[in-house]
Amino acid sequence: MATNDYNEVDILYTLMTYVNVSSTQDMYYSIAQKILTHLDLIPTISINDLASLCFTSPATISRFCKDLNCRNFAAFKKEMKLALEIAKDEIHIPEADHAELIQYPEKLVDKIYMDTINSLMQGVRNVQIEDVDHICELIHDAHRIHMYGYQFSRIIANDFQLKMLKLKKFIYSFVNRGDEIQKLETIEKGELVIVISVSAGTLIDSLVAKLKEYEPRILLITMNQNYSNDNVDYVYSLSGFESSYTQSAMMGSTNINTFLNLVYVRYGLLYGNQED
Repeated sequence: MATNDYNEVDILYTLMTYVNVSSTQDMYYSIAQKILTHLDLIPTISINDLASLCFTSPATISRFCKDLNCRNFAAFKKEMKLALEIAKDEIHIPEADHAELIQYPEKLVDKIYMDTINSLMQGVRNVQIEDVDHICELIHDAHRIHMYGYQFSRIIANDFQLKMLKLKKFIYSFVNRGDEIQKLETIEKGELVIVISVSAGTLIDSLVAKLKEYEPRILLITMNQNYSNDNVDYVYSLSGFESSYTQSAMMGSTNINTFLNLVYVRYGLLYGNQED
């Protein structure tokens, strides 16, 4: 997969969640907003200067870093530096293709759409309705369900949560401030956890290990055909491909979203509004 493990959940996304879900009166909102609008300063800024920029104290900055799951301000700066280094190569189209796409920009339209269509077509050829029905059965029979995903996968999870709610099946899908790890205590033994991830890299292994401590049944939906983890009860691997010219998920997230749309409609046909 083109998307690397670190980029699947990075410090930039976590900072964005503060801005997206916090009150504008929240000090952590203000800190995150200042950081995101002064990115070039952050890798070299001192804690005192950042505190001044945010009109707060160094102690509050330290607490904010810990809330981000960073050990301290130095660890936060290290993660920021790495995230910004990765972002420098966000779009990496080969030089010859780059020149052609600049000269003939309409070809980029064809490229993005055709890559997406071809990935979906590759995926649809390998979808078995028996697998879809099994996932629907797992969802139907589960007393409680929790969904976890990073970055765009989390948005997909929230969309699926709303659609399933309309079918009277409630699913937990947390979005607040990127701290889904702190919500693990809500999981009880035997409940169903659905993890969605395009690349299913080492971060997913870490998440699964933490999840398993609570003894749920774990279903992973991924584009990684080679993923294997004894702690995962059910792995559903979608066919298709990811772009080779971006750091972020594109075709992969579309494939997963489309598959979950299939699950949603099939669930409605099988179970309708049977849920209490």
